[in-house]
Amino acid sequence: MKLTTLSLLLASSIAATGQQRADHYGPIGVMGDHLHSEGKLMVSYRYMFMQMNENFSGSDSLSDSQVHDAGFGVTPTDMDMEMHMFGLMYAPSDRLTFMAMINLVELSMNHVRRDGLNFKTTSRGLGDSSIGALLRLDDNFHAGLGLILPTADIEEEDFIPGPGETRLPYPMQLGSGSWGLAPTLTYRSFTDHWSFGAQLGGKFYLDSNSQGYKLGDRYELTGWIAKPLGDNFSLSLRATLTDWDNIEGRDEDLLPLPVPTARPDLRGGTRLDLAFGLNYSDPNTGINAGLEFGQTLWQDLDGPQLGNDWSLTAGVRFAF
Repeated sequence: MKLTTLSLLLASSIAATGQQRADHYGPIGVMGDHLHSEGKLMVSYRYMFMQMNENFSGSDSLSDSQVHDAGFGVTPTDMDMEMHMFGLMYAPSDRLTFMAMINLVELSMNHVRRDGLNFKTTSRGLGDSSIGALLRLDDNFHAGLGLILPTADIEEEDFIPGPGETRLPYPMQLGSGSWGLAPTLTYRSFTDHWSFGAQLGGKFYLDSNSQGYKLGDRYELTGWIAKPLGDNFSLSLRATLTDWDNIEGRDEDLLPLPVPTARPDLRGGTRLDLAFGLNYSDPNTGINAGLEFGQTLWQDLDGPQLGNDWSLTAGVRFAF
């Protein structure tokens, strides 16, 4: 993770109009948490880093040798994921806000073979993109619907000792390769000293991709509480429960690989995360920036599968 990236996020914020109190927006890790008033435009940038360590089967952690003993000649030991997310929102009316997002993805995974040889694979490029809209239902609720655009490459390759230049397994591909829908239902409320929010969402892929598989459906429920600290800062605490299904179909080019990440039936699971957030806002200039640190508390995985460890999201938002 590049510390200079995080520094630039907080240092390069410029004026934005219409910003209210420091917890006006939800935590920086929540997408589609708010609408805008008629005629407003917002651009945003988020940087997310996620680290995965240790393999799990169910809720039990596995050593590298236990994964090898389960019949795999290669064990993934850890994985880093970085995303650069660029967003745009525009409100043609007070009830409706359109949105769009593109993502740049960087992935790296370390492995160890049964004979003790260590190696690393990497991939980077454009991820899946999305367009969508948010509709205000009343003062506290709004609904969203996003269309997932399969703009990512799902034929990424890298050098693997033994087979050589080879198609990378599912977690190392940059996107889904499939069209999909991403609905959300969001609740927000404010008191004099606190704000509260919750969002129910999912991702549902509509068809198999060009390689013959479809990523499993994904469901997410998140809720948060935020506390303003004067006019400029707010703190937030957020819990997220995520459930995702195994892959349907398979990429035939992955069949020879003796690694759990090449198995479509070892991709599902459930996870509970807790995140602490900090927002900064200047009501005079409209500057808004946020940080959120997340830690996985519990996970139950169809494994052997690498489990999530921690994540960090940072970003800036500009409304005009």
